[in-house]
Amino acid sequence: MPYMSVTADQMSSAAGYLTREWGDYGYRFEGIETRTFAVSVFRVVCGDGGRFSIVADKWGNTRHLDTHIGDEGLSELVMAMHERATQP
Repeated sequence: MPYMSVTADQMSSAAGYLTREWGDYGYRFEGIETRTFAVSVFRVVCGDGGRFSIVADKWGNTRHLDTHIGDEGLSELVMAMHERATQP
């Protein structure tokens, strides 16, 4: 199993964001990736088979990204959030 470093703020923020934006039924986290020490990606699968990602930084700030944007768009979002999360 790969090592992950996910804070409680990241986990609770991703779950809260999912519930607020889409509800608490028919969705599940299918994977968590720690892209940087400050930003993690929560992969979500819908009951109808759709997928998207919720990105959370170490402070609990969240954004979402549709899967059709692709990995390049996800990498750009992760880097932008990482920069904001690590600014003094």
